[in-house]
Amino acid sequence: MSNHPIIEKKFQRVTDNTFGELSDGTTAQLFTLNNQLGTRIKITNFGAIITSIFTQDKNGQLADIVLGYDNVKSYEQDSYYLGAIIGRYAGRIDQGKFSLGSNNYQVTLNAPDSQLHGGKKALNKQLWQAKTFHTENSAGVELSYVSPDGEEGFPGEVTFKVIYQLNDDNEFSLEYFARTNKTTIVNLTQHSYFNLAGHNSGNILAHQVYINADHFLPMCERVYPTGEQTPVKGTAHDFTNKTDLRVLAQEINGDDAQIKIGLGYDNYWLLNDDAISGDALAAMTIEKISGRRLSIYSDQPSLILYTANYIDGSQIGKDDCRYQPRAALCLETQRANSAEQGCSIENFILTPEQDFYSKTRWVFDNI
Repeated sequence: MSNHPIIEKKFQRVTDNTFGELSDGTTAQLFTLNNQLGTRIKITNFGAIITSIFTQDKNGQLADIVLGYDNVKSYEQDSYYLGAIIGRYAGRIDQGKFSLGSNNYQVTLNAPDSQLHGGKKALNKQLWQAKTFHTENSAGVELSYVSPDGEEGFPGEVTFKVIYQLNDDNEFSLEYFARTNKTTIVNLTQHSYFNLAGHNSGNILAHQVYINADHFLPMCERVYPTGEQTPVKGTAHDFTNKTDLRVLAQEINGDDAQIKIGLGYDNYWLLNDDAISGDALAAMTIEKISGRRLSIYSDQPSLILYTANYIDGSQIGKDDCRYQPRAALCLETQRANSAEQGCSIENFILTPEQDFYSKTRWVFDNI
């Protein structure tokens, strides 16, 4: 028998490692948040990107349930926004043009007829400042970035801050902050791609989805909202049954005109009033074989369900996996649209007089 003492590895709520060098020679960091249930969430300060979420299935087996890459250089080249914070403006700005009062603005174009998700070097391509923290039952990282006036064509210097925090109840909170010195527009979201069976387990057609929304926004052939608010009842966009959740495969390959335009699900849903409280369930997805469930709570008025329709296998992800179309789903809470204002710029104006704050929570468990 060995006389060496047994050394127990101390539980660390937060760890910090390097994540590789960017093309400009700077080094990105990778932070790991841990809780007592074994959940691990990895975050890099490049793009405030969530690179991995390891959660247990109903049998206690861990798997990484978000798409991503093994190194920061792949994120630097990524065109799918895997796991990133999206902004200044999440979504498409037609022709890259908008007006605030008497001022007209032209932002950079990174798509044929629009700016998508903030431009060519948006928040997802910036190196954020980071500091970690922990409490008795949680671990977190605070990330901040100052976007200069005129960056990607947007007015105003905007200070962004995101706080990610994981607690021992398997609740992961995402808090967004923004303040500006000049009237501008801001619409932020988190663009994680979930596959609850595991990031490399194929498509998500068997996933079940609930969305607490009685209306969705149809889009035109150019993939912009038409301005209509359409009841979901009787359509392929009805995810309101909480006791018998709709399986994505049920309609995703059908004849619905909206699904054909998006090559899958890719619309805004207008969340019901109780969902916007932040206390009632806004959305949920379940993968029955693993038993994993993700529940989402938010104070934001709208949500996009996107089924990874444009991923094409051209980039190598984690574990040498080539992700294919519909390999994951995104549930993106944001403020681009609301029941009161519809598709209006009034939804996302940010002024020096009033800072922006929002909170979304992801809760992981098993059925």
